Amino acid sequence: MRHLIHTALVTAALVVTTVLTAGPALAAPSDQDATWLRAAHQGNLAEIAAGNAAQQSATTADVRNLGAMFVQMHTDLDNQLKPVAQQLGVALPGGPTAQQQQQLAAVQGQRGQQFDTAWIAQQIAAHSTTLSATQKEVQAGSDQRVLQLARAATPVVQQHLSELRNAAQKYGGPRSVPAGTGGQAADDSFRTAGWGVAGVGALMLVAAVAMSARRRATLR
Repeated sequence: MRHLIHTALVTAALVVTTVLTAGPALAAPSDQDATWLRAAHQGNLAEIAAGNAAQQSATTADVRNLGAMFVQMHTDLDNQLKPVAQQLGVALPGGPTAQQQQQLAAVQGQRGQQFDTAWIAQQIAAHSTTLSATQKEVQAGSDQRVLQLARAATPVVQQHLSELRNAAQKYGGPRSVPAGTGGQAADDSFRTAGWGVAGVGALMLVAAVAMSARRRATLR
């Protein structure tokens, strides 16, 4: 009898230990955490693609250097994010959103200085949306691993925005996001379409900046 009781206690202890150990890993992430992980991953991929485009097509060293910085830092952020998503069982998308791809394609359709100013404008809009969504995760997220990622990403995105605004002041283009292109509307856009600027607004912003640059070039 004592042997049976001992065996039962040992078995129960093993079960409890297994449950306690596996509990945090098996706990499903909140919708907020899972959505942010997926969108942050797509945002990183979009910034890496944009950074590569800048290094290939920009006419100024400042924009090329910004592109290289974005590639490095967003690659680092994504390398930190992917194992956390795997631990939480969150499947990550394979690429940027359709809107993000469309926005980058619109910028890549520009040439010369028009590319530089359009790229800066689009990146200000994208990083403004990124910052808004990441701040929302810091405020409303629940999983400590995801919150740590969001807290680590916040100063990186803020640094990028600061650099972009300095570039906008130097080379022309808006230094902030007009209403409806990703600033005030960032939260709604994030919830409905993941990590993207309000698509049509961002594309209109890029087109407006490119047209302004063409006008300035013509006047010269």
